[in-house]
Amino acid sequence: MCQLLFAQETKNDSVPTWKQEKKLGVLINQSSFDNWLAGGVNSFSGTLNFDYDLAYQNEKWNWTTTLDAALGYARTAGNDYLNKTEDQLEINTILLRKSERAINFSSSFNLKTQNAPGNIFVEENGSIEKIKTSAFFSPAYLRLGAGIAFKKDDLIALQFNPINVRLIVVDQMFTAALSEGETFFGVAADKTTRWESGASFSLQSKIAIAKNVALSNNLSLVANYLEEFKNIDLDFTSTLNMKVNEYLSAILEVQFLYDDNALADLQFRQVFGLAVSLPF
Repeated sequence: MCQLLFAQETKNDSVPTWKQEKKLGVLINQSSFDNWLAGGVNSFSGTLNFDYDLAYQNEKWNWTTTLDAALGYARTAGNDYLNKTEDQLEINTILLRKSERAINFSSSFNLKTQNAPGNIFVEENGSIEKIKTSAFFSPAYLRLGAGIAFKKDDLIALQFNPINVRLIVVDQMFTAALSEGETFFGVAADKTTRWESGASFSLQSKIAIAKNVALSNNLSLVANYLEEFKNIDLDFTSTLNMKVNEYLSAILEVQFLYDDNALADLQFRQVFGLAVSLPF
């Protein structure tokens, strides 16, 4: 398993308050077996990652925007189709009013969706049938909030938005055949949107555990005032980066996700890879 990362961080000298960073990564995993008594299936998978960070600050304001995108597929021997292993497209932007206080007023926007259709494969009468279960911008989650925030350099940032509006968007093709009482990611039959109003809390942190070992955490909690306030949506990602040298590092990432509109159970994802970083 190997991941290639290309990174760039630039500053515009004429506007010293702007800062940007780009990262492009390719994760490849291949397994093959020949007369292996313990068993195994030949497989090949690849994932493309792109991260972009843009920050602006002056004496009164601090504005940060991040883009995280990933898309990966896998193929195993004996299958004529590709299985999607990862699909993420997320934009976060936070506007913070600076002052001498540690806690300041802020507003934030979040967009979360996927890049490609999601499918399940069902075997019927000896053939494989592909059933589409999701698509680009279906579902899509858009959230806008206002509240307070705390930020200490790049080490930790907290945001609490007691005023929070969230819109869930889906394609009507997924809700047209729903029965009364059924929903698709919370959206009712023959509808394309669902509005929610509530509160949100988010945390981003970077911790230096040891020399060349850093732990990054991202936590998001969202509650709906209008319906089932006790059911809090959770999205938690933790990434351990173990730097070997200037070019090589090992990455371990785990993610926990809970959204009762999609699945009333805790979802889990884990990725491990070797990263090779090069400027571009």
